[in-house]
Amino acid sequence: MAQHRNKRLPLSAPITMGDQTLTEVSVKKPKVKDLKTLQDALAGIEDQLEQGILMAAVLTDLPREAIEEMDTDDFTAISEVIAGFFPKGTASATGAPSQLKPPTG
Repeated sequence: MAQHRNKRLPLSAPITMGDQTLTEVSVKKPKVKDLKTLQDALAGIEDQLEQGILMAAVLTDLPREAIEEMDTDDFTAISEVIAGFFPKGTASATGAPSQLKPPTG
């Protein structure tokens, strides 16, 4: 089964950007070029919320200000979609196959 490149999400609370009101967003499945953009944008940023805002902005093609105006439920939904695009293991920076994360507990 082919996996869709984009996932459309309705917003529980519409946001206004200029004269436009958004009632849904499209989250794109990242390509390698998107990962490079994210890597550059996230350089030196250790705050996880800030990282999430930047990732959501890049993968929705919305300005960060729009992401910051979102309802937290909508931001959480976008974050979950983004997380679902990535394998459950940890990837190597060299492109080697993912390794399963060790169990915790």
